[in-house]
Amino acid sequence: MPHCHPIRRTLRQHGCRATPQRVVILEALRSSGRHMTAEEIHAAVRDRFPAMDLSTVYRTLRLFTRLGLLERHVLGEGRIVYEWRDRPSHGHLRCRSCHQIFHLEESVLEDLRQELQSRLGLPVEQITLSALGLCSRCRARGSFPSEANP
Repeated sequence: MPHCHPIRRTLRQHGCRATPQRVVILEALRSSGRHMTAEEIHAAVRDRFPAMDLSTVYRTLRLFTRLGLLERHVLGEGRIVYEWRDRPSHGHLRCRSCHQIFHLEESVLEDLRQELQSRLGLPVEQITLSALGLCSRCRARGSFPSEANP
């Protein structure tokens, strides 16, 4: 595991024991560079820890989310994904055809935050945004799934 030592250090800095299971779960998500479900993470670590329960993955993901190491997102159809928290706040756009997830950068959220503050006269501390649309690749292929079943 190439990032093993920094992950152990990160866990200890957050007051968390760096068990082999925790390290491998965090490394799987961090090295993937993408959003992953608990089931995908479980499948990724199964070779190294065949006896690891899916419930262990869920408990560990809850802990890491609480510690601020991961972000948890509900991205349509009840699908819950996790991502390594290594970038500024951002929103998500999910393609309703291929289900690919795209990041909406901080500047988009900042414009929205300023507009909401201006209209409401209240400070907006955080925006969590998840949008649904059709990516350019699916539009070009003519992949238009039913609107009733995004």
